[in-house]
Amino acid sequence: MAGVTSVDLDFGDGKYTFHLDIPRLKELQEKTGSGPPEVLSRLAEGRARIDDVRESIRLGLIGGGAAPLAAKALVERYVDERPLIEGIAYATLILGAAIIGNKPPEADPGNQSAAGSTPPPAAPPEATDA
Repeated sequence: MAGVTSVDLDFGDGKYTFHLDIPRLKELQEKTGSGPPEVLSRLAEGRARIDDVRESIRLGLIGGGAAPLAAKALVERYVDERPLIEGIAYATLILGAAIIGNKPPEADPGNQSAAGSTPPPAAPPEATDA
């Protein structure tokens, strides 16, 4: 089920998996003083606090499998030294996946070609009275 709430992103020097499970969401809440939906609201509405951004990304990296010290170093290099808006975009995607979900394209029943099956046949043309 982690795939539904995880997101793979190109971040800094590579591609990383970000995942915020309940223990990490609780830690985010402790670090920011707000529940995850409130943090997501601030990110989406342009009211983000620095720790909303940094901690969403750092904890997402850890939840995705990065070692805590490596996650801290990545945030210092690719969040702290870059324009804040870039970090806000990443944090929004990471926290959004945790709260709203992130359905991978291949799991989308409406995307038949990705699922490996053929699309349903086209509907027959409507008959006309000539």
